[in-house]
Amino acid sequence: MYRLVFSAILLMSLFLLQCESGNNTGDSANNDTTTEEPAPSATTTPSTTPPATAEELSSPYPSITAEKMTYLFENCDYIDFVFHGTNFSMSQNQVPAIRSTLSGISTTPARVSASCQPVGRVFFMVDGENVEQADLFFGGTCIYYLFLENGAYAYGNQLTEAGYGFYQKIFQQVSTQPSGQ
Repeated sequence: MYRLVFSAILLMSLFLLQCESGNNTGDSANNDTTTEEPAPSATTTPSTTPPATAEELSSPYPSITAEKMTYLFENCDYIDFVFHGTNFSMSQNQVPAIRSTLSGISTTPARVSASCQPVGRVFFMVDGENVEQADLFFGGTCIYYLFLENGAYAYGNQLTEAGYGFYQKIFQQVSTQPSGQ
């Protein structure tokens, strides 16, 4: 029952976002209607849309489709995280953890900065087959996924605050681990 309700809510949210983002064609600076940006401050808590100028950020990719997200939510049984420049990777194979990770994907299209570099790649699998993959951008103004299709970016989504917190905890734990040599 909860699965059906959550799927319906997720599907409706993504559908509404697709309708709204479809109305914002043209100037990417007009995409501020879906997300408020906090005022820059050294004491503000991290959010999914850190301060940046309109020249630095754009939304060149649409949000991943509601159909794809619903399929992942209902069928994904394994997520593999591979982090670049580290000797660290991790995976999830428990449905509650997988769904929590999926709920960390915002319906807000990614606000892409040309200066951002991916910190890792995330593979979403169903029955041992990779069905979706995304580069993870995390740090500074880079807080989003860019999903790939046929080796090229096709969709982009911001992280939710919970998604941001998830990766923040992971990177904090990894940075405090003693290096094994």
